[in-house]
Amino acid sequence: MTSIQDLIDEKKIFTPAEAAKYLGIGKTVAYAMFREPGFPCFHIGRRKFVVWDDLYKWLIENKAVHPSGKEHEKNGPEE
Repeated sequence: MTSIQDLIDEKKIFTPAEAAKYLGIGKTVAYAMFREPGFPCFHIGRRKFVVWDDLYKWLIENKAVHPSGKEHEKNGPEE
């Protein structure tokens, strides 16, 4: 079975749809993320792309924070 890391190592540049697939999020969320101010995407014609290393860095710098001030835990209880 191919791991996420194998996929990332093979492909370094992602479209919003590809980023959504690899991150396990919906396409609508990915396209919204690509429109965020400061998101590190670039255009070739009308298409948008992001370099995996830049996407990863952006995700780390922009972690979701719960209104309680705690970082969102992926498998934690919902409040």
